Parts: sequence; C-alpha cells; structure tokens
Amino acid sequence: MGLRLACIGGEGAAALLEEGVFSARRLGPRNTPFGVSGPVYECNGSDGILFIPRNGETGYELCSAFVNYRANVYALKDLGAEAVVAWSAVRAISHNFRIGQFSIINDIIDETRQRQGTFFENRGVGTIRQWPVFCPTLRRTLEQILTERQAGFRNEAVYMCTEGPRRETPAELRKYVMVGAELVGNSVAPEVFLAKELQLCYAAITYITDYAEAGGDVRGYEPGGLFEALGMVTDEQRVSDAIEMLPAVLSGLAEKLADMPRDCACGASMEHHIARGEIGPDWRTWFQAEPKQP
Repeated sequence: MGLRLACIGGEGAAALLEEGVFSARRLGPRNTPFGVSGPVYECNGSDGILFIPRNGETGYELCSAFVNYRANVYALKDLGAEAVVAWSAVRAISHNFRIGQFSIINDIIDETRQRQGTFFENRGVGTIRQWPVFCPTLRRTLEQILTERQAGFRNEAVYMCTEGPRRETPAELRKYVMVGAELVGNSVAPEVFLAKELQLCYAAITYITDYAEAGGDVRGYEPGGLFEALGMVTDEQRVSDAIEMLPAVLSGLAEKLADMPRDCACGASMEHHIARGEIGPDWRTWFQAEPKQP
C-alpha cells in the first residue's frame, strides 16, 4: 500500500483550481484542536489527492504570515494523508537561477518570528532531529518526475523563509547570502517542522517568479505586473508554464507513491517520545489531554 498524497499550494495552484484545471470535490475547512484549517479539496480520480490552497481560494486572500499552518497540517493528517508536497513560488537571491525554474529544496533557514511552530506548546515534546530536513523519498521521486518531463530544475537549494508580508530589504538579503540562502519565500516554515511532528513525509517544490531586490537595477519595476517585479513577457510565460505543470506533477507523484514502500524515517520521527511514554502510539491522543502544568 502506497502513501496517500496531499498538496499545500500557493496562489498559482489555487488559480488552477478556480479555473477548473483541477477536477476536485470541495470538502471545506476542517475543525481541528488548533483552529479551522483552510478549505480542503479532494481531487477526483483514483489517486484522491488532498489539496489545500494555502493563501485562499480566489487569489491571494491570506498572506502567508497569517496562515494557520497547524490546522492545515493537522487536517491533512486527519484525512489520511501520509505525504505532503508544498508547491510554492519563490524569489531567487542568485541570478544563477532563471525565472520559471523549479527547485526541489533540500535545506531551510527559518527567519519567521511570530508563527506557531509546534503542536506541543508548553510541553517537553517535539525535540526532533532536522536532517534530512525534507523527505528523501519524496525529493527523489520529484526529481524523477521532473526529469521525465524534461523540466528545468535544481535538485538542491537553500530556502530562506521570512515572516512577511513585506519584502526583504537589500541589507537583509546581503545577510541571507552570507549564511548560504539561495531562494527566499514566506511559506515553507513552519509547515515542514509541523509535518515532522505528525510523522508525515514532506517535500517542497518551488518555482521562481522573480529575483529578490538587492538594491540594484537588474530588474525594473513594473506597476501591475506579476508580483510587480517581472518586466518581460517571456518571464511571465515561463512562470505560467511552471504553474500549469502542477496537475501532471502531482498525478505522476501519486502514481509512483502508490506502489512505493515507505523507506524513509519520516513515519518514526516521534518514536523516541513514544518509547519514553510521553505520548501514546495513537497520534490523535497527543492533543486530547491538557498539558501538564509546571
């Protein structure tokens, strides 16, 4: 039995849903112990992929800084998901990346400050190792799919997650370069860390929409353009082509996962807490009792 797949996508993915490119049944928002999730969809067909439009169903309704990441991840787990793929737009810090290029990120620097980054507040649970940061099984399978489709991609990149909603200052970008960041976005943290706490496989595939502004004149400002940064029609077409590949990538991934054994350690990330009796084997019971008071 393979892994049931879910996807959390940004504005571009939601647009495909709104346009009917995805054939999906709306399950709606889900009530969880951590609040109400975003609207959940179940894509039609034998694969039954679950999908949450992270930033809203009709455009960019909710900035990534204010997404209820805990409710979203919990809802997907509760509905039977075992593997989650994030599909997100990013800005490239380095011009060695090109507009529309995919990246299967392999590491992350978390610069967020106000997001709730754990399911286990005020408890001695959640000390999970962070290497590999992203599920190697999902990353390897995504590489296979993009290679088969002859899509341009990088199989490694360091993602800097910033708080938002504002963009980064040139001085901040210089700092990010110093610590090794190559791409910058607002959505993958704390998603990846929360997925680990629920023993989910998680990987992120990004597509580059523009370049982060470091204070130069490499890219002109175009009011009303895509992300108010892209000044070339060819750039917009590359981004559009990348977004439109999502259904095929997800379908291919679900097909491969259906016959693939879970050979990663993602499903055992909380075993040390279970072995010590801090939580039970049934993950739903982890959140039913009130945490112990100091």
